[in-house]
Amino acid sequence: QKDVLDKAIVKRQKQIQAALIYRLTAYVEELVNDAKLSGAYNDQTSNLRSSIGGVLLYNKQAITYEGFEEVAVGGTVGKNKGLEYLNSLIPTMRDGYVILLVAGMNYASYVEEIHNLNVLSLTEMKNARELPQILKEVIDEI
Repeated sequence: QKDVLDKAIVKRQKQIQAALIYRLTAYVEELVNDAKLSGAYNDQTSNLRSSIGGVLLYNKQAITYEGFEEVAVGGTVGKNKGLEYLNSLIPTMRDGYVILLVAGMNYASYVEEIHNLNVLSLTEMKNARELPQILKEVIDEI
């Protein structure tokens, strides 16, 4: 009796985890695309947009990487810097599920703060607004 219940609980936990991972993976991709499309700056070298990407982590292990592709010829430096920066942050994250989004070029904050142009800030606000609703939807589906 207890064995059957334990198996049922484990099976349900795996279903919940799979549903959550599926939805959060799509959401990370959505955030990365949003950040790349909503950036109001003139990306002359293509490195800044190419450096934007994100990862879904579970207990500091990457489940999926999104972004970090060359958005135009010449964005290789940005892609590599973005991945390098993101990977340097992973060990500092807490356990559990974590969505980590970065712009890997060191001047990204300068573009936002000094030139008052969006790089990631609008996407961060979108995440704060939408993530609770997404989690609620996953819970309701389950």
